[in-house]
Amino acid sequence: MSKRYVTIGYSSLSNRVNKIELPPKRNGVEILIAVQGGPTKEFNRKDVRFIYLDSIGAAKSRNRILSEAKGEILFFGDDDMKWVEKGMSEVINYFSDHEHVDLVLGQAIDENSKLRKRYFPEEKRLTRFNSAKAATYEIAIRTEAFRRKAITFDESFGAGTDNYLGDEYIFIANACTKGLICEFIPSIVAEHSSESSGTQFGTIEDARVRSLVLRKVFGNLAPLARLGFVLKDPVRFKRISLIMRFIFGRFPN
Repeated sequence: MSKRYVTIGYSSLSNRVNKIELPPKRNGVEILIAVQGGPTKEFNRKDVRFIYLDSIGAAKSRNRILSEAKGEILFFGDDDMKWVEKGMSEVINYFSDHEHVDLVLGQAIDENSKLRKRYFPEEKRLTRFNSAKAATYEIAIRTEAFRRKAITFDESFGAGTDNYLGDEYIFIANACTKGLICEFIPSIVAEHSSESSGTQFGTIEDARVRSLVLRKVFGNLAPLARLGFVLKDPVRFKRISLIMRFIFGRFPN
């Protein structure tokens, strides 16, 4: 895949490890599988290392991967996706050609080979304002840059927590705020089913979590950011009362 040493890190539960479709074994590539929920049957491959955690939450397992990865470049994977090797190679080469870049966001296709999300037609610098749709398995980082800046996933957000989304967005926004260079490139790096947390639009719980995410990213300017989010597609909130609660963050604790 590359002359650079690469880590592919999976977050999984013990009862889902057998669903992981590992990429082919490659020189210079290690695979870490962070497992929550107890021991599991391990893959019989020397390039695969298991990490067992007592905690629950995808962000916690990703942080453990970030702390233990040996690769110069780190890809974050889920247990229900497949890698697209061509796109991964393009990302690694992009890091090699752009030594100042610390994070690369690629894109994913669904099971019908359609792009899961509409990003940009060409390379684009990422900011707090244009990276909210990022998925973990679309992200690769220059490992040492994130360790040096002490940037990790916020463990109060993401799968396995009450605030079940937004950890990827907060991760990228934090990197941008701390001066790291984050770029999007139109390379397909993964395949993932078309299901997503976005299907919960219109519920109070979904609005609450998204409201908290924008508070985390924008601080006191969150109401303005929430208003901008609403104006992009107000219909998804389904009712005016929910829009007002979302904008002003008025949800019960």
